[in-house]
Amino acid sequence: MKKSFFVFCCFVLSTINFVRAQDIELPRLSPAASVSYTIGLTKVEVTYGAPAVKERVIWGGLVPYEKVWRGGANEATTIEFSTDVNIEGQNLKAGKYSLFFIPGETEWTCIFSKKLDQWGAYEYSEDDDVLRFTVQPKMNEGMQERLTYSIHDMKMDMGYVKLSWEKMRLYMRFKTDAMEEAIGNIMEALDAAPEDKKWAVYAQGAQFLLDADSNLDQALDWAKKSTDRKDHSWNWYIRAKVEAKKGDMTSAVASGTKCAETGLADEQDNFYEENKAEINSAIQGWAAKLN
Repeated sequence: MKKSFFVFCCFVLSTINFVRAQDIELPRLSPAASVSYTIGLTKVEVTYGAPAVKERVIWGGLVPYEKVWRGGANEATTIEFSTDVNIEGQNLKAGKYSLFFIPGETEWTCIFSKKLDQWGAYEYSEDDDVLRFTVQPKMNEGMQERLTYSIHDMKMDMGYVKLSWEKMRLYMRFKTDAMEEAIGNIMEALDAAPEDKKWAVYAQGAQFLLDADSNLDQALDWAKKSTDRKDHSWNWYIRAKVEAKKGDMTSAVASGTKCAETGLADEQDNFYEENKAEINSAIQGWAAKLN
């Protein structure tokens, strides 16, 4: 009897090992999915398994309250930031993390774990937590049949990761140092550029700050340094737009006129030829505000 039981156990173990050894590719009921988005200079990517509702009770049912959940299906969900971020008021280093949740009826705990490559939450340990924070879910939204993550930007230096499933929506907001990093990149480009090319870097920097509606004094300083080094319709137009943004319409009209004159005088200046309708309209609009 003991021998028969031993033989049976060996058979079971060998069968299990055989099954585990097979690399069978089959369709997943919860397909693998990923989403990535670049906000400012930060790339954000979420990789997850996407289960469907299938008429099941999700919250407090399939996904129990007050227990660690993988945030999807199959392997643990992962989230990766290419730069340091501040998420829901806490600093997080650039890198890749497993993303877990502890759902509650009115509040969820979001967990970033340093342990990767795990199946579900079976190997989850609080010792591997990098940070935790709580957020309030939004319930009774429109039905989302299949779990989906999406990434949205609100501004150049901030955005949010959104989890949608069934009638629940969860938002995790984050901020980056995009402006500081961008200014650093501009300064590095200025240091590296030959003297005869610096005018273009100054113009790019001025245009960036103008588009970001940030530090217009610095934008005007760079625009002037650009036009001091080279006359081109492009940098004169940037200077005019910065002056107009700062409310100096007299200077904006003068710089805009210089832009047009420079573009007309240089047959190789394609920028003015391609944008003259916009430029002339802008000059007229600035001039009208002087009356």
